[in-house]
Amino acid sequence: MVTNARRVSKPRTPAEALNAISGLLSFVRVLPVPTVTVDELMDLLRRRPVTGGDIFDLHLVATMKANGILRIYTFNRADFEIFPELEVLAP
Repeated sequence: MVTNARRVSKPRTPAEALNAISGLLSFVRVLPVPTVTVDELMDLLRRRPVTGGDIFDLHLVATMKANGILRIYTFNRADFEIFPELEVLAP
């Protein structure tokens, strides 16, 4: 997203984006994607069929649920408030 000129006013180069991700990984824990995530994703798709890029939000929710995480901090509240099992907070 940060490399896409349609989404941000000052897009980063791929190298800059990679460097930013590397910096984040020094203090952000990345969750594993357990195999049960596929089952969670299928359940979510039955409840909320989506198309296109919306699958990424569902995959994130499935991964969260598979790891026992039910709270998300996001500027994109509307996409996650549809899941009653989540606590959605704005940073």
